[in-house]
Amino acid sequence: MAIAEDWVEFVQDAIHLPKSARLRLTGNGLTLVPVTQAYVTTVWRIAHQIEAGLPGWVATGKFSVVPPREGYKPEPDASALPAEQIRPGKSEIDESLLPFVVEVVSPESKNRDYSTKPDHHASRGIPAYLIVDVLAARWTLLTRPADGEYQHRESSVFGDQIEIPVADQTLTLDSSQFQRI
Repeated sequence: MAIAEDWVEFVQDAIHLPKSARLRLTGNGLTLVPVTQAYVTTVWRIAHQIEAGLPGWVATGKFSVVPPREGYKPEPDASALPAEQIRPGKSEIDESLLPFVVEVVSPESKNRDYSTKPDHHASRGIPAYLIVDVLAARWTLLTRPADGEYQHRESSVFGDQIEIPVADQTLTLDSSQFQRI
């Protein structure tokens, strides 16, 4: 598997993509994924709310979660770390440091965001997983990982507050600020 993983990283580095697209390794191979304005705006608004709601923490995005498991390193859209844990020269974050991860749904990622990624994040012991569905204007918060599955699920429409437990505090996100496609 290491050879395949190295090859994928080589290909991703060698291909020059427009900023409006990303290349993803999926079960179907390499997939070119368009980046919508709703996705970009929602990720930006989540990051802004993280930094406003968690003093001393820094919003993170565009990173890989390590160590790889079954050849897979998730790349969540957002999370947060205490400022002293940020490593400016790194693009990977150890799973044990992440209090939560956020995925913003796109047409291409919808199935994985709801069916595959929860198991991956729960098996890593990440305390909370937030799915922000800009297609349906809904959010789903999964918490309490145990035995590779999240034990608690809360879901609602954009407009409601989302409360995510983070260390010894609660991050409150205002989902009315999220953009729908």
